[in-house]
Amino acid sequence: MKCSNWISMALAAQALAFGVSVHALEADKRQPTTIDANQMTYNEKSNVNVFTGNVLLTRGSLVIRGDKLTLTERSDGTQFATVEGKPARFKQQRDSERPNEVLLINGTGNTIEFDGDKSIVTLTGAASIQKSTNGQLTESISGTKITYEQNTEFLNVVGSPNSSGSSRVQAVIKPKTQAPAPAPEPAPKGGSK
Repeated sequence: MKCSNWISMALAAQALAFGVSVHALEADKRQPTTIDANQMTYNEKSNVNVFTGNVLLTRGSLVIRGDKLTLTERSDGTQFATVEGKPARFKQQRDSERPNEVLLINGTGNTIEFDGDKSIVTLTGAASIQKSTNGQLTESISGTKITYEQNTEFLNVVGSPNSSGSSRVQAVIKPKTQAPAPAPEPAPKGGSK
């Protein structure tokens, strides 16, 4: 394998990690991408890099785990990645407008696909996404397939078949708690002399 192509694939992995969530922690974009696995193969002709066995991709707060990661660089320079596992998992911190608030997104599926060109994340097979704030679950969505278009923040969920053969989606959304109103200031005591 030529060194320049390996560097190109490493940069492709970095570009892949940019696109996980529009609301991903902004600082993640400036972090290096590391991929650890038991084995790696690279096909220079097709620009396909395959990592297998206990795959771990990290970039800042982004963590992706699976059994196999296939990273393809297309002829136009865009990347497409497929992570397989039982399940494959990802988690990432999201930016918050409030100081000291920690927002996380977690996702699982038997397959997680990232299309860097279209900024689309697709989870299939026992797919679920959970959002949490300061360690408290705020939203949970599950189905057979979840497609998230990052640029438009559009989410499409295909349900899991139930015993009657119909398809069902499950979403749990907890009510947002309002910050308590500030206590009124006490009236001044006594008069001025």
